[in-house]
Amino acid sequence: MARLGDVYFGGNEIPTGASEHFSGGAVFSLENKSEVDQIMETNDHKWQILIKKDYSRIIVRSRDSLNYDDIVKYGFEQAQHFLDLLAVKKVGIFNIKSPETNNISVYQDNTGIFILRHFSIESLGFGMNVSVEVRDKDGNTKLSPPVPEPKWTGAFRYYRLSQDSKNIFEAYRNLFLSLEAALNEICPKQPGEGEGKWIKRALSFASTKVDYSQHVPSGVVQPIDYLFRTQYINIRCRLFHAKSPYALLPQSELNPIDVETAYGILIRFWHDITQKYFDVPGGGGVITYQGFKWLMDRLFSRSLSLCFTEDDSPAKNEDISVSPLGKDVFFFSEALYLGQTQPGFVFWQGKISPLDLYQDKKIHRICTKVDDTMLNVAFIDEGLTPSGVDIFETYQGMRLVNKNQPKTRF
Repeated sequence: MARLGDVYFGGNEIPTGASEHFSGGAVFSLENKSEVDQIMETNDHKWQILIKKDYSRIIVRSRDSLNYDDIVKYGFEQAQHFLDLLAVKKVGIFNIKSPETNNISVYQDNTGIFILRHFSIESLGFGMNVSVEVRDKDGNTKLSPPVPEPKWTGAFRYYRLSQDSKNIFEAYRNLFLSLEAALNEICPKQPGEGEGKWIKRALSFASTKVDYSQHVPSGVVQPIDYLFRTQYINIRCRLFHAKSPYALLPQSELNPIDVETAYGILIRFWHDITQKYFDVPGGGGVITYQGFKWLMDRLFSRSLSLCFTEDDSPAKNEDISVSPLGKDVFFFSEALYLGQTQPGFVFWQGKISPLDLYQDKKIHRICTKVDDTMLNVAFIDEGLTPSGVDIFETYQGMRLVNKNQPKTRF
């Protein structure tokens, strides 16, 4: 069975000394190492969740066979339930750290193959300043008109809270509140008007100044309907409602990766509206999605290799070696650049099977190299053992971050 440290969390067999079998599992990072051992069984006996002393992870195990999306989505929800109970029992306050960019899972594909997946996304920051000097026909510098100060609105309070949030769910909730506050000043909600109906009407009103086609995929013919469905229905309502009969707990049944993607779209959409109506400045120069894709495509046109080692040296920015301690290095048999899967994100993947030679290894470092240059080192403190699965894969990504733009990672 696949193990994190000495804790197994899923696979196709019962390990020696284990009392029962779990088909799948998910592992998420905690903000801090646990100082206690705690374990919980769900009432339907389908899930078991635990934290372990000196581990900086929470482990969720499923007795059902689930695909990747479900093991991450429902596993994350069960982890949240468990941490809620620990809080009210006064065991301690624990928070999950960046589940949208870092998790490990065991799942089954549609053929029944057991796969151990390591998933991580790193950020690549770009910063630039752009200035323009205007001259008349005689070459004399023409003074630019002063940049207007933003017109304060209550929406800015929620924006500030969003950018200062500690996790992607809190950030999204505050940003959507900011959008609603801005829309209410532009197009006030009428007494007795349903919330969804008002939001659609306000979006339609604002479309006289804002080009929504910039914020939806090409080919979408009804941008307002698309934004209403993907942002309001799919994300906003599932983060806000707490009253029956529509109770949906915050962070319930939401894949954190989906929320992060939605936030990236929402922040650009918010900025477009507030720039047109409240004089929010546009900021400095940016690397466009097309430019980022071009840079990454050129980088990955060279030789790509993905490898792992039992070396437990923590990752450092100056790493040039897969194993600083000189331990054995093992290569994924398949290393594939997947390209841009969504605006501002590129991904690559490594796979290895069969695992007979590696199933007892305790992997701490998973590395990406382009030619002989180290691109990325993912570090697993407790160590990951790929036993009891058919395929071990790493799915890694790089996201564009324009440093002079609002942050989208929390």
